[in-house]
Amino acid sequence: MKSQIIIALITASLLSACSKESEADKAKQEAFKADSLKKAKTTNDRVFGVARIEPEDGIMNITAGTSGKILGILVDENQDVQKGQPLLNIEVAIENAQLTQAQSKIKTQNAAIESNRASIEALRVSLRNARDTYERNLKLYEAKAQTKQVLDDSKATMDKLEKDIETSKANLEQSSSRVGELQADINYFKTVVNQKKVVAPVSGKILSLPIKTGEYVNNATKIAEFAPSGAYIAKTEVDELFADRVQLGQKAYIFSQATGDTLASGTVSFTAEYLKAKSLFKDQSAEQEDRRVREVHIRLEGGKKPLIGSRVDCLIVLKN
Repeated sequence: MKSQIIIALITASLLSACSKESEADKAKQEAFKADSLKKAKTTNDRVFGVARIEPEDGIMNITAGTSGKILGILVDENQDVQKGQPLLNIEVAIENAQLTQAQSKIKTQNAAIESNRASIEALRVSLRNARDTYERNLKLYEAKAQTKQVLDDSKATMDKLEKDIETSKANLEQSSSRVGELQADINYFKTVVNQKKVVAPVSGKILSLPIKTGEYVNNATKIAEFAPSGAYIAKTEVDELFADRVQLGQKAYIFSQATGDTLASGTVSFTAEYLKAKSLFKDQSAEQEDRRVREVHIRLEGGKKPLIGSRVDCLIVLKN
C-alpha cells in the first residue's frame, strides 16, 4: 500500500514538472513576441508584422494553349516536374490523319518528279537521234538522194521531241512547286500536333489541377496552378512609420502563428519605391484606412520551407 502511494506521489510530481516546463516554454515564446513588439515601438530597431509565403517568381497559372479533348493527365498535384515535361495528353487524331495524308501526297509527288526527270532524259536521247536523222536526210536530200517527204517527216519528229521536252520540263517544275506546298502543309500539321503537347514551361511544382480526363479545353483553359522552382519569399507590408527604415539585406525571421516556433530566416530582397493602401490581410488590420504601407519581400534562406500560402509572423531587424 505504501509503495502505491509513493508511486502516485512521484507520478504527480513528474506531471506537475512537465506542465510547468510546458507553461514556461509558452511563456518564453510570448515574452519574445511581446519583447519584439515592445522594441519595435520603442527603440525602432525591429519591425514585427504579418506575411504570406509565396514562391519568389510567383504562382503561375498554366493554360492549355491548344484545344481538344483531354485523353490523360500525366502528373499529380504536389508533384515536382521538369521544364518540358508533358502534363496532358490531348486528342490529336484529326491532326495526325491530316499529317499522314500530306506525307502520303508528297511521296506520290516525289515519285512523279522522278518519273518526269527520267522521261526528260529519254526524250533528250530521242531528240539527239532525231536530230542526227534529220541532218542525215537533209544531206541526202541536197544530194538528190532523199525525198522531200522523208526530210519533212524527220524534221517534224525532231520538232515534236523538242516540244515534248519543254512540256516535261514544265510538268517537272509544277511537280516541284507542289512538293513545296505539301511540305508546308506537313510542317503546319506537325506544328499543330506539337502544340497539342501541353508541357511544363519551367521546372517547379504542380500545386493544383482543376481539370479532369475527358474534358475539352481551349487555348485559355486553366489546367494547373504552378510554383516555379527556386527560393520562397515572405511577402509583408510595413507601416509608413517604419517604411523608410527598411533596407535591402536586412535580417528577418519567420515564426509560426500557431506555435510561435521559428520557421525560417532570411533577408530583405525587395522594397517597394512607393507607399500604397493595405492589400494583405485587411481582415486583420486594426489600422485606420488612410494609413499607408510599403510592400517588402523577405527571401528565405535554405532549409525546410513553410507551406505556400501560409500566413506567418515576421520580424525584420532594422539597421541603425
